[in-house]
Amino acid sequence: MKTRILTLLAAAALLMTCCLPALAEVTMKIDETKTYQTIESFGTSGAWWSQYVGLWDSKYQNTMRTNRQRIATLLFDPTYGIGLTNYRYNLGAGSADSGNGNYTDPNRRAQSFEVAPGEYDWSKDAGAMWFVQEVTRLGCEEVVLFFNSPLERLTKNGWAHLTPGGERNNIDPANYAEWAVYACDVAEHFIELGVPVKFISPINEPQWDWTGSQEGCHFEPDEIAGVYLAFLEELQKRPALAGVELSGPESGEWGGKTPQYVSALMEHDVLREHMGAIDCHSYWSNTQSKVSFRNFMDVLYPEKKVRMSEWCEMVNGSDFGMDSALVLAKCVQEDLTVLDVVSWATWVGVAPGGYHDGLIYATEAGDGSISIVPLKRLWAYGNFTRFIRPGFTRVDVEGGKGLHPVAFTGEKNGREQLVLVLINDQYTNQFISLEGDFSAYKTMEVHETSNYRDLARTYNGAVKTTDLSVPMQSVVTIVLTK
Repeated sequence: MKTRILTLLAAAALLMTCCLPALAEVTMKIDETKTYQTIESFGTSGAWWSQYVGLWDSKYQNTMRTNRQRIATLLFDPTYGIGLTNYRYNLGAGSADSGNGNYTDPNRRAQSFEVAPGEYDWSKDAGAMWFVQEVTRLGCEEVVLFFNSPLERLTKNGWAHLTPGGERNNIDPANYAEWAVYACDVAEHFIELGVPVKFISPINEPQWDWTGSQEGCHFEPDEIAGVYLAFLEELQKRPALAGVELSGPESGEWGGKTPQYVSALMEHDVLREHMGAIDCHSYWSNTQSKVSFRNFMDVLYPEKKVRMSEWCEMVNGSDFGMDSALVLAKCVQEDLTVLDVVSWATWVGVAPGGYHDGLIYATEAGDGSISIVPLKRLWAYGNFTRFIRPGFTRVDVEGGKGLHPVAFTGEKNGREQLVLVLINDQYTNQFISLEGDFSAYKTMEVHETSNYRDLARTYNGAVKTTDLSVPMQSVVTIVLTK
């Protein structure tokens, strides 16, 4: 019965598509000689889920793989998944150990490795530790160790979030150095395990007042440089961490006080010399705020790259379909083309449902059975991440504004490629033609995510530049290979 219903729905959709008028063919001109930023990574965060997903070692649907391996593969394998290369590991403040504070969801608490100052139990946070090592095995190239709050024992109230009605700043500057020691000790341990730690991020969304529900700590703009200077001083004492950088300020938006937070770091010569990029989040940000921030960076700090390190659609309710997938895809494209970001990451790779956040919904039932549902968000994100690899450079695209185009060139498996991603959020099929010098390209592939396809290859053959279809409500990637 279910198959019959799906067949009828597909037929109805096809009939509706046939009845809709197709728009005139859209012409896009790709100029590979005009280049922009070079991509470093696409990624996701392991906060709030890897600590339990990493313990799911039961078999996935009677296969040889476990449930946790299935999830890691979907996120990080470049062939069977979407090939992410950046993973953000949540260094907890210890609220899961102490039970202190007000948290409606116990999974928003996090363990600390510390059992006493300078003493560690590396068997803690076992699920998250399994996961970070597994994604490393699958090819993750960058691991970011990030804090939401300082260690509980270093905070003023002994909690990993603010006390409602209490002080807005929850850590005394005298404790910055000890906090930095902990972070660097953990980073050294991870590197000894072979985990590619590239960044330490001390603070997260400092402008908000974190008074419950998750670990968090408020900082004013004039307070954050002291944190970063303490971390940098400790970092520079550690030969084993010579390749590790600080990232931040992890502001929650591109507008508001974000320019003040950025300037607070960049106005210190030592920090400006150390930090090659600025990392912020795309929450609550429209196109104009991104344009304004890009202009701000171009005028004051043109030598600094920009990374987008956390975003999800802030909407309640579960969404398994293309609506939220298209929102995500358009945010990626806008951040790539307006902000010129060199890295982009989602907030939480896995979630239990009930919100437009995870790339995968996964839950464990009372009988121990586990449900894993790869979402359209996963595959739409994969239209970028599987094909636009680290080292690819963005090139110019003229025309096709309604299809939100973005194009990159780079080398994959020893062969040069041109990758074009298109987003059709309309309920009408669209057709495109390409202009440019494609004489050196020998083959073309087209990959589609839509209501009926999950990053599926729909064309593999000779290069064609006219009558290329972009189905309604879809994300399409066109790959030309020399």
